[in-house]
This record gives sequence, C-alpha cells and structure tokens, in this order.
Amino acid sequence: MVEQGRKRRVAALLGTGLAVAAVAGIAIAGSAVARNRQPSQDSAVAGGPGTPSVLPTASPSATPSAQTPVAATPTQATAPRTPTVVIQSKGRKPVRPQLPTPQEPPADPVAACRSWLKDSGETRPGSKARPVARLDGAPGTVLILADSNNWVGCDTAFARNGGGRGSLRQPAKIGTPPATADTFEVANNLIPIKDKQYDYFWAAGRLPKGITRITYAFPDDTSTDAVIKGSYWLMQHQNKVPWREGAVPTTRVKVTLFTAAGPVKSFDLTWGVQTCAQITHGC
Repeated sequence: MVEQGRKRRVAALLGTGLAVAAVAGIAIAGSAVARNRQPSQDSAVAGGPGTPSVLPTASPSATPSAQTPVAATPTQATAPRTPTVVIQSKGRKPVRPQLPTPQEPPADPVAACRSWLKDSGETRPGSKARPVARLDGAPGTVLILADSNNWVGCDTAFARNGGGRGSLRQPAKIGTPPATADTFEVANNLIPIKDKQYDYFWAAGRLPKGITRITYAFPDDTSTDAVIKGSYWLMQHQNKVPWREGAVPTTRVKVTLFTAAGPVKSFDLTWGVQTCAQITHGC
C-alpha cells in the first residue's frame, strides 16, 4: 500500500512538471512570434521612397519552437526612375556654327561705325571724327574715321551678314607708319552667301613713306590691290572658293609693297597673329 501511494505521488509530480514545462514553452514561442511581427523602427527612419525595408532577425531561443514562421509583410515596390540619357561624343571635331541669316547692310556705314566705336569703349578718334577714306564692295563697306590726331578702320561686312556688331581696327595716331608686316595685317571673317561660307579679309591703314602700291596674294591663288586714297589705303577680299570644315591653308597671305620704281619689299602674314586685326569681335 505504501509503495503504491509513493508511485502515485511521483506520477502526480511528473504530470505537474510536464504541465509547467509546456506552459513555459508556449510563452517563449509566443514571445518570439511577437518579436518577429514587430516592425523595425530603424528601417522606417533611414529608408525613403524606393529604399527597401530591412527585416529584423529574430533572436535565437534556447528552446526550439515548432511554431510555423510568420511571413513578413512585403514592402511596396516603387517605380524605377527614368534613366538619364547621356549623349556621348564620337570624338569628331565640332562643326563651326552657322552664322545667322544675312541682313541688310547698315543704312549709313559712317553712322554705324561711329556707333560701334562708341560701344567699344575707345575714346579716339573723338566724336568729331569724319570719314577720310571709303571702299564700297559687294561684301560690305570699309572706311576710315579720323580726327586731327587719330584714325580707326571700320568694316561693315561682318555686321551685314548677321555678325551683329561691325569690325573695328585698333585706333592709332596719325603719322607715317613703318613698312612692316604689322602695318599691313588683315582681319579674317566668315561671310555666309547662299548657304555657303566664304573667307573674307579686310584691312586699312596709312601709307608708309614712298609706297605707291600694295598687293595682297591669298591662298585661293588670287590677288587684290589695296585702294589708295590720299595718305590712307583700304583693302577687302572674298575668297572665290567656299570655306570647308577642317581645310587648312597651304600658304599664307603675302603682302608686296611697291614704290614708283617697282616692288621693294614683301612678307608673309602669320596666321592667327597677323590675320585677326579687329577689336570688336574674334576671327
């Protein structure tokens, strides 16, 4: 009888212990599931539109749980951004932009040159400067304004053909210049005619002592004589062959000076140094 009673107490204790263990296991599993279901506050702060949420990893439990894992709520995917299209250069040399549509020449070249001189900021020659030499040609007008102390050369061809502002040579004091290449440097511009562009050259100045003729020879195998008017000379030349992108002149502009006895001096102008004699715009 005593032995049977002891066995019944042991069985009751074992039953009670198993029940307690079962309740503890359920509580631990419930706690793990709750942690799995809790959203991550860190990912909500750090993420923005288009940033995927980081799902937290549940802490390992000492007692394995037989509970089926709860699937996390999928985050809403954002639409992909439109990719930026970048145009890559093929390494080609940029084509020089076309000049604007040709316009009518200034109604009064003298008034236009005075206006361009004023806009340039140059103070010489002064407001009383008058035209002392003028050459009218198909591309435009080349003229010289002078007062009692200074003179300036002006050309309207660039403005006439859509360049906007006319071309001015650097003003200089009235005097007898030396017979050097710098005295006869030219300005070179592109002039659009009938959907094609042509190299155009112009120059102006005072005559060196004893010089009676000035001849310019250009890379297109043509020559032009400057027009002499009193103590001044003027020149304009338009190539007969259209300009081509990438074409490099094989020769330089050559200037030959003459006296009454014949040619006395000649020199070649340096491209880019003695072929951009204008101050109101580039070449």
